[in-house]
Amino acid sequence: MKRQIIALLLAAFPLIGCQPAGPSNIAEVTGIVTVDGKPADSATITFAPAHAGKSSFGRTDDAGYYHLVYTTDIQGALIGEHTVTIANEPPPGQARPAVMVPRQYGRAGKLSANVAANQKNQIDFALTTKAK
Repeated sequence: MKRQIIALLLAAFPLIGCQPAGPSNIAEVTGIVTVDGKPADSATITFAPAHAGKSSFGRTDDAGYYHLVYTTDIQGALIGEHTVTIANEPPPGQARPAVMVPRQYGRAGKLSANVAANQKNQIDFALTTKAK
């Protein structure tokens, strides 16, 4: 009996504390979006892979903080280069955010980011209202 219990414990040991791993081609992405040094609230941020693949999305809170979601069950974005768009235009009838993201950042080609493998990616965007 004692040997059976020990055998069961040894068999179960590798399972204790294990979490299911996400896909190996996805990495966590968080960051802060500011406009002229002020947090951009209620902004939608999209990371679209430069090559092929599914985009990831996030939304900033009152402090400008975001985290990306790949699917409802998977956090992060595909590893590699991305075209990034950021916008916070309110739908008709809703209040305007305190800090507006200039429209130029809502167009593809203005911003980009690289999502690195095997790490938590902190990717901040310090946007400006001044034309470049």
